[in-house]
Amino acid sequence: MFFPWIEEHILLICLIFATAIGCGWLWIFRHRLQIPSSLIPVMSALNTAAGVVCVKLFAGLETWGNPLESGQSLFGSIFLLPIVYFIGARLFRRPFYDVFDVFVMCTITTLIFARIACIVSGCCQGQFLPGSESLRWPTRELEIIFHIGLLIFFYIKNRKGTQLGELWPLYMIAYGSFRFCEEWLRAGELVFGPFHYGHIWAVLSAIIGSAVYLELREQRSKVEYKNVKKQFR
Repeated sequence: MFFPWIEEHILLICLIFATAIGCGWLWIFRHRLQIPSSLIPVMSALNTAAGVVCVKLFAGLETWGNPLESGQSLFGSIFLLPIVYFIGARLFRRPFYDVFDVFVMCTITTLIFARIACIVSGCCQGQFLPGSESLRWPTRELEIIFHIGLLIFFYIKNRKGTQLGELWPLYMIAYGSFRFCEEWLRAGELVFGPFHYGHIWAVLSAIIGSAVYLELREQRSKVEYKNVKKQFR
């Protein structure tokens, strides 16, 4: 009876674990966000809740259906969570670049556990391997490995403290590129020729991420140029 209960509530269990680890990320970078330790569990829980709302809302928009009955689309985190972070940064008067660079760690962690929930529940499977009627492409497992590698890379970047908001657009570029390739291996409904919805969102993610990243790099270059000019005055 114990294991069926876990399978039935696997998403909730995974979200609890993701929230707990999210608390760890917020504690590590609490000085950058200038938040008291007592608020960290609340912020992590709100971030997880916002992510759930975003993925369900995006799935509803994708299928023109009821978000409560339309499943989930992880691209909701990519496209809609930044709106939440932007509003939060404005309300609490925190630098946008700090909010995005730190909370991308929490988002990636949540998506890792979301894919673990997919494995346990049996959803979001890959296509059958060529010549096989039982073995499938390990798309969910590949996505978990991809996110773990990206999480390590972003942690190193954040520890250096030299990022100015570039990590979120970098994530959009990386995930969009990865997901576009992986989408060919995923089982799903074709909506435009040989393409899934995931192909479309992946391309948009990479394009938007590239545009934002280049704009941020240009702003950084202007600031660095002005600083150099001040030094030689």
